[in-house]
Amino acid sequence: MSEISSWEDIENDQFFKQLLDVDSKKTDVSQLLSVVQQLNKLGQAIEVLNAELQRQVLVNHEDLLSQATWVEKLEGVLFIMQSHIQSLLSAVERLRGKIIDPFNRIEMQTIVLARLHETSDLLRRVSRMQHLSKRLNAQMSSITQGPDIVKAANSLHELEQLMADTDLNGLDVIADDQQAIKTQRATVQRIATHTLTQGLQAMDRTKVSTAVQVFQNLGIIGSAVDTTIESTLAEIERISTESLDVSFVTNPDFGKRGAPGRAAIPSPGSSGNLRTRIWENLERLFQDTLYTQCLQIELLQRILLEHHMKGFHDLSEKFWDKVNALLAKVLIERAQGSSFVKQALEGEYPKFLRIFLDLSKRLKERSHSIGIYGIDHNVLLPFENAYLSRSVSRLLDPVHNMFSGEGLLTHDEIDSLIRMITNELSVSLVDDGLSTVVSRNVGKAIRLFCLKCEQSVVTGGEASQVIDSPTTGQQTNVMLANLLHYLSSQTNRVIANLAGGLSSEGGVVITTALKETDELTKNLLAPLLTSISDAIESIILTMHDDPEFRDTSSPLGKEIGCSLYMRELQGFILRSVNTFLLPYKNQVVVAESCKAVASRCIELFVRHACLLRPLTDFGKAKLLVDFAQMEVAVTPLCRGGQMGLLEQQQYRILRALKSLLPLNPEKIVEKILEGQGESSVSPSLILLHLFSGAPPELASPHQSAGWSVGRLSQWMDSHPNERDRLALCNGPLERYQLIIRQQNLPSFHPLFPQMMKLANLREHSNQ
Repeated sequence: MSEISSWEDIENDQFFKQLLDVDSKKTDVSQLLSVVQQLNKLGQAIEVLNAELQRQVLVNHEDLLSQATWVEKLEGVLFIMQSHIQSLLSAVERLRGKIIDPFNRIEMQTIVLARLHETSDLLRRVSRMQHLSKRLNAQMSSITQGPDIVKAANSLHELEQLMADTDLNGLDVIADDQQAIKTQRATVQRIATHTLTQGLQAMDRTKVSTAVQVFQNLGIIGSAVDTTIESTLAEIERISTESLDVSFVTNPDFGKRGAPGRAAIPSPGSSGNLRTRIWENLERLFQDTLYTQCLQIELLQRILLEHHMKGFHDLSEKFWDKVNALLAKVLIERAQGSSFVKQALEGEYPKFLRIFLDLSKRLKERSHSIGIYGIDHNVLLPFENAYLSRSVSRLLDPVHNMFSGEGLLTHDEIDSLIRMITNELSVSLVDDGLSTVVSRNVGKAIRLFCLKCEQSVVTGGEASQVIDSPTTGQQTNVMLANLLHYLSSQTNRVIANLAGGLSSEGGVVITTALKETDELTKNLLAPLLTSISDAIESIILTMHDDPEFRDTSSPLGKEIGCSLYMRELQGFILRSVNTFLLPYKNQVVVAESCKAVASRCIELFVRHACLLRPLTDFGKAKLLVDFAQMEVAVTPLCRGGQMGLLEQQQYRILRALKSLLPLNPEKIVEKILEGQGESSVSPSLILLHLFSGAPPELASPHQSAGWSVGRLSQWMDSHPNERDRLALCNGPLERYQLIIRQQNLPSFHPLFPQMMKLANLREHSNQ
């Protein structure tokens, strides 16, 4: 065991480390030393510590003495401060005694002064109140001029302010005055209300202004106006209820109450008079009561605005809205309570609407009107819906009845429907909105008539044959088309007669519906016109069988007439028009539909004229005669006036080709090339025509393809593009060119170069 001789030995010794360092881990050093050894080490350490303390005291004894001296000085300072604090506390106590007593006396005097001020103010108010009370009594008891309610209202307003600012209850000196003030206030308010009522009834601006001034001074202008509005609405409700109350209307002793439990039920014979009285009452309600009440509220609003009252700029509008809501409620209640009232309002709704509109118009058209007075459709909607439901039934039922039987329709039945349409439109002229809706119902009736007619149309071969006389089915279709035309013409006449009152939208609706009659007529004509077109094509095809076109004799000096097929075509068209088309009375639609037939006829004639092969000089001369006769042939189909663009184009082609046929091929091609883009005749037609003079080696396009002329015509119908047609014609030309080269012939036929010029146009054609 090592000896402990210095402070460093203590710090480095393991035994003392576990004693000095709290965080050090415990070891078994103490267990290795005996108790004697541990005591010995502790004794040595104590001696070292004592020696170290003595050394530190010797080294720092001056500092220690200085610290001890300052502690004594600090104790002296603290003692002095304690004595000063005690002196300060004594001074504060003396000062407190000098201040509290004067403060208490001043506080008491202040309370007394405040009470004196309150008492003085109360006495002043009591005095003022007594003075105003006397003046109020004088104003209300004027013998010469009567009560001056305006000044009295001013006095009452000031008195109420005095009583509101201070609680004066319990003062016996003014108890009587307070009671008198309440009585006088009620009197002034009653007089002002009566004055306002009289002023509004007489439309007296002075009285109304006086009453408004009184209510303003009393501070109850808002409640007064509300009360006036409520009383006015109550009066309107009472009058409107009585106007539509069957028990009042049918009772000659109006105002006398009958025995309890007995209701006044009109007898069947008096229902007409009942309805008349109901309408008279409604006229008075709207034109007298409501009109007058609206004027009164307008007058009240003007007076309020003149007095610069806020919140009343829309008084008339709000009142009108409340009137509409009230009318809606009363009318529905009365209609639900009486079948007579319900039938009157629903069955004669246009009359009711006219009364309402007249009131609105009358209110709006005044020079100084300040209200809007629009029609609230919520008032009218239940009755309008019921009326329109009946209206559409009245319009559709005749149409259903027309087609319910087995017999044919007659003009009398159409006239009955026209009278119904006229009546429905006439009574709806009171309002553009109503006339528009009724016009839609008329349109429904017209469409239903068209639908029924369409269901009765005869179709199939019976309706489209054009060889024999008209069949029964064709006669039925003619009858249906004529009835459609009669309905359309009569309805248009009705629209023309009502043009001044019928809304423009309603006229458009009916006119649009009437267009369906023309469309149905066109549909009726379509199969017939298709058969006529097919027959025309069959007749034109026979020109290829006419030997005169291949006659090699010279045409010079001969009188050449038209071909047999042309005479047949003219006769067929004339007979078809007279037999099958003239019975249709709607010739405008017939003419419009026939334009396409005429155009098709010319197109087929021109096409097959160009397909004739061979065509000799005599045949060409005969063909020119046929060209002239073609215009005569289609004349019956063009009786409707001006032709359309397509028909005009076909006519131009017909006449242009007629002028080109007499020319030689070179001249024809030259004119086509010069007028390309402007010429009426397409290059493909001229190219087909040139095949008529070509050699046998140069086959026609249909011959090259192994087709008939009819099939080629069908192909051209399905391929209107000029490039496709030129390409078809180019095929035989290329084969001809190949044949010539294979046979080593020295030259082509003179027509071939001209034909190639036209065939090459396909590269520039976009038609």
